Amino acid sequence: MKLHKLILCGMLLTLWSGCIKSTVEPIENDGSAPGPLTDVTWKAIPGGAEISYELPKDNDLLYARASFTTKSGIRREFKASIYTNTLRIEGIGDTDTYNVLLEAVDRSENHSAPVYIDITPDTPPVVQAFESLDVTEDFGGITVSFTNETKADLVLEVLTANEENVMTVVETFYTALPAATFSVRGYEDVPREFRIRVRDKYDNYSETFVGTYTPVYEKLLDKSLFRELILPGDADCNAWSCKMEYIWDGRIVADSDGRTGCHTGSDGSRVPKYFTFDMGVKAKLSRFQLWQLQDDKHWYNDVSPRNYQIWGCAGTPPADGSWDDWVLLAEVENVKPSGYPVGVLSEDDRIAGRNGDSGNFSSDLPAVRYIRIRCLKNWSGNTNMTFTEISFWGDDKVQQ
Repeated sequence: MKLHKLILCGMLLTLWSGCIKSTVEPIENDGSAPGPLTDVTWKAIPGGAEISYELPKDNDLLYARASFTTKSGIRREFKASIYTNTLRIEGIGDTDTYNVLLEAVDRSENHSAPVYIDITPDTPPVVQAFESLDVTEDFGGITVSFTNETKADLVLEVLTANEENVMTVVETFYTALPAATFSVRGYEDVPREFRIRVRDKYDNYSETFVGTYTPVYEKLLDKSLFRELILPGDADCNAWSCKMEYIWDGRIVADSDGRTGCHTGSDGSRVPKYFTFDMGVKAKLSRFQLWQLQDDKHWYNDVSPRNYQIWGCAGTPPADGSWDDWVLLAEVENVKPSGYPVGVLSEDDRIAGRNGDSGNFSSDLPAVRYIRIRCLKNWSGNTNMTFTEISFWGDDKVQQ
């Protein structure tokens, strides 16, 4: 037994000895450094610089590298392959001058003699976006518009006071689009301070925008007042034991739960189908939310509406079912985040499905009382539709 223990200890010591001698080294190691980068020039870009150069004539050259230290002491590196003679530095949050170290590196990780240049970036994307901010009072809060000409990955954070009067982030908006607009809602029509700041993926922050705005009055419209209105040409919503009244009963449910919502049928018609209802009150609408049936069978699938319209009418609609006096309020597309084929869902798709479709109505639109939902295409390619719930917000104090 003792002999076995001695043999085992000896083996472990041998392995440990071998481990401590092992080091990670390049596969090739010729010990010869490449030549330096030459003919170096640069031009400023927003938040960085584009550097051009000539590469050395080394057979085992692997890449060119630029590095610099940020104001916060972080060392950043950017690399470019031997198949290009330009290298981009990005992520600088100001327009100060930075000293940049340039090197050529070979397959043995030998690096050349350094070349130093000073660069001065153009205005960073976070600052450009901040300077373009346009904030307006809107229903229940504010609407924020801005430009992002470089299509940088940006985050806009909106802060306002919580119930304890502590400034808190209440909305986080992500975009890489050249221009964007978003709204922050849910507040009473009394003056309120909002703050906005812009951040990029390198954790550069803009200054903080501060403004006091009075949200325009809005409320969630009382769905107990909603009533079905059947006009000539309207689709029947009662297929598969469904009823129109189920889309305003406050239940956001799956197919298996019963009383699921409206359903116009399963025929293959490609003629747009629509139905009509009375909200019971005239209101200047601010926004809506529509939920598909809450299950994998109906999220981005089956006869859930993919492209549809919301129409409104202020007075009693024409009895003949015509579109006279109706106003187009919104064109809506049910967008699948993943882009996967029909029947294949990611977790992001399910999260978006639970949240439902939502959108804002233009403030230029008139107040309406009657609503028409018109399906142009569902996820099966025809024009039937089924969904479980719809809500509207707006100003119901308008003259009736």
